[in-house]
Amino acid sequence: MIMKKVLIATDFSPAAEELLNCISELKAMGMEEAVLVHVVDIRLGEEASIPRQQLSLEKLKETAEKLHGFGVKTKSYTPIGFAATEIVQIAKAEEVSLILIGSKGKSIVKEVFLGSTTFDVIRLTDVPVLVEKYCKGESSECVSVCINKFQKVLLPIDFSECSRSILEKVKAMAGVVQEVILLTVVEQGESDKQVEEAQTGYTEYLMEVAEELRQLGISTKVVVEVGIPSVCINKWAEAEQVTSIIMGTRGKGLIKSLLLGSTSDAVARTAKRPVVLIPCNS
Repeated sequence: MIMKKVLIATDFSPAAEELLNCISELKAMGMEEAVLVHVVDIRLGEEASIPRQQLSLEKLKETAEKLHGFGVKTKSYTPIGFAATEIVQIAKAEEVSLILIGSKGKSIVKEVFLGSTTFDVIRLTDVPVLVEKYCKGESSECVSVCINKFQKVLLPIDFSECSRSILEKVKAMAGVVQEVILLTVVEQGESDKQVEEAQTGYTEYLMEVAEELRQLGISTKVVVEVGIPSVCINKWAEAEQVTSIIMGTRGKGLIKSLLLGSTSDAVARTAKRPVVLIPCNS
């Protein structure tokens, strides 16, 4: 997964500022340039938005200086508009390889960068999106979990071209990825015989994939479960304490809805672990 140029979206909230904890990790994975974006909400009106735009640019300069300390080149944007639309447009114009965005946050003026922005970005963009997650410490401060993100990965498989493409990306990360949990979910509602046959067939296929990963030096575990895809994905992510979940935002394979938008949305919303969402055409 190429990460030479990363768009970092921020609303200057403590949670968003914690995204900077990912920089050393992303640089180790090849990041050379960061595109910093803060969108000034157009709904503030011209009188308030223009001063806010200047203030935001000054804040981004401070962030850029921190990144320069890591040897990362930067560009900064403070457009006035709707957050998701502006982020997606800048990502396309700059041809970034990844969008890094927090799962929640509150701006210094009003709530203009809510969770809905993150999910709108996911739906609109053709660029992979890394949705960072946070936990609250005893002091109620935001704590980033951006540590060894690709060390132990949960990889949902639905046998679509999308999931096969993502699998190849993970293979290319051998040396960075140390362990993979291959998960396939047989959805409820089928007959017992159909479920049993599906479990057997999927297990055989995943065991072959697992062997390919092991030959690359990646420790691999195979899980085939019956249930609701998003629920199973989150359950196994927690049970295995993975450092991230990597999945597609669209797909249609033998398991028809595993990687459809509804499931990726549900996982992005409810997972306690960082989620990397890759469009099928990326």
